[in-house]
Amino acid sequence: MTRHKIPLYKQVRQKILKEINYHMKEGDLLPTEVELEKNYEVSRITIRKAIDTLEAEGYVEKIQGRGTIVTSTKIVQDAGSITSWTEEMHLKGKKPETKKQNIYLVKPSRKMKNKLNLHPNEKIICVERVRLVDEEPIALMFNYLREKYIPGFLEQGFIRESLYEELEENYNIVLEEANEQIKARLATDLESSALKITPESAVIQITRTTFLPNGTPFEMVEMISRSDKYEYHIKVSGRDKNRIIR
Repeated sequence: MTRHKIPLYKQVRQKILKEINYHMKEGDLLPTEVELEKNYEVSRITIRKAIDTLEAEGYVEKIQGRGTIVTSTKIVQDAGSITSWTEEMHLKGKKPETKKQNIYLVKPSRKMKNKLNLHPNEKIICVERVRLVDEEPIALMFNYLREKYIPGFLEQGFIRESLYEELEENYNIVLEEANEQIKARLATDLESSALKITPESAVIQITRTTFLPNGTPFEMVEMISRSDKYEYHIKVSGRDKNRIIR
């Protein structure tokens, strides 16, 4: 499968974000555009585009008369595109890992049957993982996959860090659309133990349904993330006058 080269401004964004995550704290000033241009040996336009992207994602803020300051060192998930969790962490200059991975058949719940339009007696494979960033547990993830589209997966498992990459390479499954629901709640005892947080800590629960190019629902994902380490970024534009919030 053809891999597209990452645009230069995204490469610079990733390098700057790595510096933020490893060497800076909220309130710190980024180097000036001139210094960044010299450090990364790229044009001023590339630097500005990288900074603008980081600002749109909530990592930094430009303040007139002061410069660009760090506003967040949390992991920020962009809701605007379908990328694997692994890809997202690599783009942010993080080191993703997986531990306690289990793959098994599950009996579909009523919710799962409705979201995935399952046929009677259709089998579902669950991939359960604890996801780590820089050796620290960040998220508990459950991917529920329709077994009929991935024959042999239960027996063979997968060796890549990215499940979506495995699906693309071995089964030619490319996910092009998704619906997501996000809510905040308190962690269960099981989740607290897996994520190494105190009981009933605040977590973010994301439920996603992904679709094949022909519109067929293929997967349901439930991800429980630590709210002290993770936040979700949603970009909106325009205003629907028929749905004004008053």
